[in-house]
Amino acid sequence: QDPRGLAPTPAERVDTERCGGLVTKEVAPAAGMAGDRKRGGGGGGGSAAAEERGGYGDQGSQQPSGYGGYGTSKVGSSSGGRERDGNVWSHPRHNGSVQSGSPPLVDKSLSISMALQAFEEATEPTDRALRCAAAALDNAASSRSQCEIVLAKLNSWLDPPADPHVLAKFAASAVPGTVVWMIRKFRNEPLAASLCCVVIVRSSGSADCTSAYLRAGALEEVGGLMDRHPSHGGIQNVGLLVLCGLMKDSIAARQAVSLGATARVLRAMEATAGREVQLNGLSALRLLTEQGRAQRAGLQEAALRAKVAHQSDSIVCAVADDVLALVTPRFKEVLCWHWQSGWCKMGPRCTYAHGPTDLRSH
Repeated sequence: QDPRGLAPTPAERVDTERCGGLVTKEVAPAAGMAGDRKRGGGGGGGSAAAEERGGYGDQGSQQPSGYGGYGTSKVGSSSGGRERDGNVWSHPRHNGSVQSGSPPLVDKSLSISMALQAFEEATEPTDRALRCAAAALDNAASSRSQCEIVLAKLNSWLDPPADPHVLAKFAASAVPGTVVWMIRKFRNEPLAASLCCVVIVRSSGSADCTSAYLRAGALEEVGGLMDRHPSHGGIQNVGLLVLCGLMKDSIAARQAVSLGATARVLRAMEATAGREVQLNGLSALRLLTEQGRAQRAGLQEAALRAKVAHQSDSIVCAVADDVLALVTPRFKEVLCWHWQSGWCKMGPRCTYAHGPTDLRSH
């Protein structure tokens, strides 16, 4: 227990279930990550008791009765009324209206059967359909399969390119806050949690939706989900997509940096060399560095590693070069002398230009 009253880092369990939909299949961790987990890395080392309680339980803390499996520790007034759920900061659920800066209330008068029936009969995302969707997801009696049906239909209404009118209705409803809450509820179910993340990704094209997700604590919950499944390639990939979708401005990017997003992105990119994870990880690092002023330690190596693994992919190489230009002085501004002499042993890891077209000023 440190002087600030914060609980130690929690134990995390690796969950290797498959995840469907937009998420890629589970990928085995790279050798570099295996040693970290043996030393207590990845999800962090801790007691088995915290794992038995479920959730992101804190080590050494008493579990409040009836709190849904979360070990929490209260912090002072300087935290703005937040609680610490294991290794992530999570804001309490808000009530109010969009105009006052808080999500609207969920309609508690609808029973689970009424909400599900009305939602299943809906053919388009009307205000009533979205109200029923939020009520069904928020109901404590709803099962995982029922929530997955609701989330799948919401995703079908958000098929890209999403209609701006549909996005406006989503932002004005209680759906964004409820979807974020579902990530916490299904933290141990990769498929259901990933469906929640896909809803966020597909609706993040709207600034109002993005603001609603940020107010509901989406960055905290997605970060906790990535910590809980460090070796699940699908969860890591969809988590990276959520980060890229939510960091619309410097304020959101700096908030993500303060919540440890940079370390999570680097860990995900180290765990698998898959193209999607590398591309989405590079995109997230570019936003975190350019807008969030993230620390540069480890970013250059991650970008160079991605270039080597996908040197024939022009898209991955272009995004990697953007990251390297932010963290490497005079990157690709001068022609490589070795390349001009006929051969450069550094290959794609060289930070000098291999030809006039490779110059950053070209």
